[in-house]
Amino acid sequence: MNRTQRRAAQKQAPGASPAAELFQRASMHHQQGDLPGAAVLYKKVLAADPAHAPACDRLAALYLAQGKRDKAAAHYAELARMAPQTLNQFDIVLTTLKTLQPDFAAALDAIARGEAPAVVARVSDAIAADVYLRCVLENTAVRDWAFERWLTAVRASLLALDDDAKPSGDLVAFAAALARQCYINEYVFAVSDGEAERVATLTARVGAALETDAPVAPFALAVLAAYAPLQSLPGADKLLTRKWPSAVEAVVTQQLREPRAEAALRDTMPVLTPIAGGITAAVRQQYEEHPYPRWVRLPAPPPPMVLDDLIRFQFPSQPFRPVGKTDRLDILIAGCGTGRIALEVAQSFAGAQVLAVDISLSSLAAARRKTPPALKDAIAFAQADIMSIGSIGRDFDFIGVGGVLHHMEDALGGWRELIKLMRPNALMQVGLYSAHARREINEARKLIAERCFPATADGIRRARQDLFARSPHFNFMTLRDFFTTSEVRDLIFHVHERQFTIPEIADFIAASGLDFIGFEFSNQVVHQHHRAVFARNGWSLTDLARWNAYERDNPDIFASMYVFWVQKKGEVC
Repeated sequence: MNRTQRRAAQKQAPGASPAAELFQRASMHHQQGDLPGAAVLYKKVLAADPAHAPACDRLAALYLAQGKRDKAAAHYAELARMAPQTLNQFDIVLTTLKTLQPDFAAALDAIARGEAPAVVARVSDAIAADVYLRCVLENTAVRDWAFERWLTAVRASLLALDDDAKPSGDLVAFAAALARQCYINEYVFAVSDGEAERVATLTARVGAALETDAPVAPFALAVLAAYAPLQSLPGADKLLTRKWPSAVEAVVTQQLREPRAEAALRDTMPVLTPIAGGITAAVRQQYEEHPYPRWVRLPAPPPPMVLDDLIRFQFPSQPFRPVGKTDRLDILIAGCGTGRIALEVAQSFAGAQVLAVDISLSSLAAARRKTPPALKDAIAFAQADIMSIGSIGRDFDFIGVGGVLHHMEDALGGWRELIKLMRPNALMQVGLYSAHARREINEARKLIAERCFPATADGIRRARQDLFARSPHFNFMTLRDFFTTSEVRDLIFHVHERQFTIPEIADFIAASGLDFIGFEFSNQVVHQHHRAVFARNGWSLTDLARWNAYERDNPDIFASMYVFWVQKKGEVC
């Protein structure tokens, strides 16, 4: 149930708004090559509807075609602010950045060809001033190996600048954006011994300045924050009382104010059930140390929709019994982590009332801090153990449990406990790891064990570099999960993981009073492709035996995980 699918399933309101009519006219001018006329109309669209993302996107592309790179970058940055989900298409983001900055493109191409990153680790005035590049660094984890290596080398070059250097305001802002990027990815970039020594020297110098109330250069603070979070700096409290340039002030907020707000929320989190020991305790400890997943900004809310409409859109040929809820939809998100999916669900469905639970207080605190004021009455976060969740005395119309059960000591037992909380005809979206698709992951874990890399920040950094050097063929190293410390730990260092096959899932569904509705794929084009293959061969999309044979012929189709919907048997509506 991704955002594109939810939006596509929305019913369009009759009639066109003034902004929509203007946008159609602007698009026509654009297609006819009248760029000045199109630009005027796109601006009118944005004046009428400042959140009109397509107009902002088209205007940015228009400026880029005209060679007005600064204006294009400004509008792409504005697009990312109004529609953060655009940053998820990182291949498109990277292509745009390369087009905006030819020097940046040349540097990444050189790294991809095998040149040493240090040779091309130059931040030109144009690169430092590029507001879209800084926006990307500030709002999403970089998910490209050449880009990461360039940033790693750039960070080292900034650290090595002479103390007497007087960086421009743009270079200070770029260094601050890089610091925010490194905090987002939890300092996953490699660090050389020489850098570590210089960082220790800089840390001592900044600490001494804070102790004596001496000035601290904003650039020095930004560079230091690109190597370690400011909250680890002795005397960090004093940073909160000083005046900083806006870009550096944002780093102070990210690395001091927000973590402290989460610490306070952590202590007030409701606890619904006891948390078991054993594997559950070990899994909890992992997520207390590394809350998961990493995200920065919630996408803009779509018009609320009805759950039944989503199922009809997603699975148009599959029968299901409508839940029939439009005024209030009781939802449980079991294992919500840092809350992104739970919050998207809360803002997507008409009448949504969401209970989001997890075993990690650190993850829950992050989720609550990031909850927009408009959603505070629609969602509640609490700590709970799925194996004890029946004790809360509630039932639900829809339960989401993605990527959670396979980390439980008794995955099927946890699934059974959740089924008990489903009302008749209630729907459940489940995510489970595929044994077929995790072959590379298992191989990587074997290599990690042989090399004795610990599941620490330093161990994870060293393991990534080792895997890139030894096994560049691993497809999973292109996944977004490979570019932040917590997500790498979840991917290949997890303390407990259970993998499934489709026959196992089919047997459990048959024995548990559930009806299988269908598999979901995050990419709608891929989803339609698989649906077309089944239709062409006359296969039923609910035939799990056929899906099992199809996966054996295409072992990577569930590379992320099996994501599927089931419905609890009940009265036919």
